[in-house]
Amino acid sequence: MPYAPSRHQPAPSPLASALAALALALALALALAPHQAAHAWGATGHTAVGDVAAQLIKGTRAEREVARILGGVSLHDIAVWPDCVKGIDPAKDFRYTVTGRYPECAPFENKPEEEALMRDYVKRNNDGCEPKPGEESCHKQYHYTNPALERGRYQPGSVGTSDHDIVFAIEAARQRLAGGTVPGPFALQTEREALALLVHDLGDVHQPLHVGSVYLDEKGQRRDPDVQGDDPLARTVGGNALAVMGATGPGGNLHAYWDNAPGKLSPEQLAALPATARQVPAMAAHPAQWPALWASETMNEAEGAFAGLQFGERQSSLRGSRWVVTLPADYEARSQVLVRQQLARAGARLAQLLQAIWPEAAKP
Repeated sequence: MPYAPSRHQPAPSPLASALAALALALALALALAPHQAAHAWGATGHTAVGDVAAQLIKGTRAEREVARILGGVSLHDIAVWPDCVKGIDPAKDFRYTVTGRYPECAPFENKPEEEALMRDYVKRNNDGCEPKPGEESCHKQYHYTNPALERGRYQPGSVGTSDHDIVFAIEAARQRLAGGTVPGPFALQTEREALALLVHDLGDVHQPLHVGSVYLDEKGQRRDPDVQGDDPLARTVGGNALAVMGATGPGGNLHAYWDNAPGKLSPEQLAALPATARQVPAMAAHPAQWPALWASETMNEAEGAFAGLQFGERQSSLRGSRWVVTLPADYEARSQVLVRQQLARAGARLAQLLQAIWPEAAKP
């Protein structure tokens, strides 16, 4: 907030004001800086999606095909692989630079053959989408889409979408596993990396802040970029530019809040997910249309994730526009209900898609 001198104190000097603004910018930048540990849904959420799907495909052809592709690696473990590959640094000769930092990535570390697979995937999926200045590597963009919630549903071509966002990534992975042609810019050479991307993105497409986004003006009011114009300063970057106000000031960002939410579930709540997932019906459409339908559904859920939030005025930080957001008192309870619902849906739909790719043989 701007400094407001009291009537009993002298106004601050220009230098003091500049230093105060710089301190605020630094604080916001540190609070909102991306952190690789804050993977979508976190390790707990992604592995839970893999576990749910594994239970739902037991005894099916899909289970056998998954085992053929993954060998000794489980759906539980491969679910985090597309986040683990973010540890490959193109600026350091595509070396894996985060060994030991993330426990969930242990199955793929300190193993030359596994690190070679990660390195090869990143090399092929690093810049084929021709990232614009300030955008992430292509393979990182496969995990999300940022249409404005005002659209009401996922509409390709709207602001925040692209031909290499999560909707197109899921379909590209499905095509690779089904024996079809993988469209560019996706470079999915092996079944294993296609399956890894599919498992991971089924979790991501059900994470509200990985699909729906709000765009805010300088006063913290929502704006519609497809109607009012796409202003880069209005982008909240899937909630990464929203600092959650805590008891001691701005803390972590809203995107990370949702990434970490599955980690708050109890063992009993996680164990109950498969039973809930079995009640989730498949979409009444061709599987190629499922990703867009799922994204549209998650956009509607994202409205609930943003409901009741109070946004402060836009601040400048070393990483661009930032806003402080205050959560309503019931936000924690509401978010936990939505998290359980979305994880169950993700696991169910992963199982449904795997079985659509590998249906049971027709009985003679």
